[in-house]
Amino acid sequence: MVNPEDDVLVGYWHNWPAGNKDGYKGGSSAAMDLTDIRKEYNVIDASFMKSVGNGTIPTFKPYNMTDAEFRAQIGELNQDGRAVLMALGGADAHIELKESDKEAFKAEIIRMVDTYGFDGLDIDLEQNAITAGDNETVIPEVLREVKDHYKAQGKNFLITMAPEFPYLKPGEAYEAYIKGLDGYYDWINPQLYNQGGDGVWVDELNLWLTQNNDDMKEEFLYYMADSLSQGTRGYLQIPADKLVLGLPTNNDAAATGYVIDPADVKGAMDRLKAEGNLIKGLMTWSVNWDAGKDKDGKAYNWEFVNRYAPMLFGDAKK
Repeated sequence: MVNPEDDVLVGYWHNWPAGNKDGYKGGSSAAMDLTDIRKEYNVIDASFMKSVGNGTIPTFKPYNMTDAEFRAQIGELNQDGRAVLMALGGADAHIELKESDKEAFKAEIIRMVDTYGFDGLDIDLEQNAITAGDNETVIPEVLREVKDHYKAQGKNFLITMAPEFPYLKPGEAYEAYIKGLDGYYDWINPQLYNQGGDGVWVDELNLWLTQNNDDMKEEFLYYMADSLSQGTRGYLQIPADKLVLGLPTNNDAAATGYVIDPADVKGAMDRLKAEGNLIKGLMTWSVNWDAGKDKDGKAYNWEFVNRYAPMLFGDAKK
């Protein structure tokens, strides 16, 4: 199991059939079992836990195996010290919980832990689902109670989030989740992709650093991490030891945000470390894209994990 002090390399796993030319650049994602995922990924977010109809309680079901088979795969990852979380939401999920759904939602999370052996939950709500219904109060309330439930059993039920980074500002949609789970969440994985020209204003540079500016990628990553970890430049505070930077695996995984030169990530992380502000790790969408192929059929060959696991772990995970 991942310990609170561990660095993390987080990868999302697709709970649906692999697509043919389903990438942003015409590439194809790969189908895989949890047990096929490279071991350097020490946290896997199973995507997605979602409502199956209007007004229904979100749930999860493995698409291509029995409950027992899926639980066995999670157990195998746990034996390697890896965690598997259920990711709540996703880009196309409309989840709308009401206060009256609180006990049923709590019971469903506990049922899924009992059924599959999940180690926690990642809030991955996007667009209207973030603020729909009573989500902003019900979800934090339920997760606090679930974490306390497992804490009484001597277990740490991991609580994480993957907000699109523009929502991490005072008054924006994720503030209720950050504040409602203060002292309960284990880390936050801001999505630093698919946000076009949004970014951060840096007075010291007299410059607006945008997410889609490849030439200034190191500066963007450094100043976003610095702004979030300090709670400055118009962003909410996420302490560095609870901050995991989310990057797309490759150009097929996201419309914008792919880091062309991994030296930009290393440079940003080295600068943060030199200031005593070292972040907790990196996240990517997704492991299926890391093992996928580009539009010409050339394998991506686990480029993301090959690049970034050594930056986080050295040779410890090989």
